[in-house]
Amino acid sequence: MRSTARVGLCVVVLGLGSLASACFKTDFLMGAVCKRDAACGGGDLCCSGERCRLAPCERGESEDTSYDKAYSPCDVDEDCHVYGIPRCVHRDGADRGFCADLCEGIENNCEKHPQSDSLVCLDVDGQPLCALRCCSAGCVGDTEGAACGQEKCPAPCPMKMECLDDVCVPTKSSS
Repeated sequence: MRSTARVGLCVVVLGLGSLASACFKTDFLMGAVCKRDAACGGGDLCCSGERCRLAPCERGESEDTSYDKAYSPCDVDEDCHVYGIPRCVHRDGADRGFCADLCEGIENNCEKHPQSDSLVCLDVDGQPLCALRCCSAGCVGDTEGAACGQEKCPAPCPMKMECLDDVCVPTKSSS
């Protein structure tokens, strides 16, 4: 009798462990840089543009187009998971956060927004995350560098976003 109970308990523990590892794999790959569907582990993720997103993906493999859900307003990470984006980034002074992919340390690995391609990697709790760059001080580009320290001025923030400490964040009215 005892051995039957132990076997039953082991089956339950192994089943939960498999479920947890499957979720971990999905969460780990979500938002990862990819060039083909197989790079996302198959199943519930596919390669949408340059990133692993939840299936079904709206864009095909190796397409280099902006992702309209990138940098969406959010309050918690789970708000972003529905778009296949792993993190909700909160900036001091902003009412809401924005959805962000892992930056991989290279801005060009970040998704472009349909209204901005001015990208930057932010360090958030030791993790590099994608964001849209802007210039809080106002920007006039020149060969010596601009007011925000770049030669080329970043694009203005997309609609329903405002510039806060050189990063675009959702405005108070964005939902």
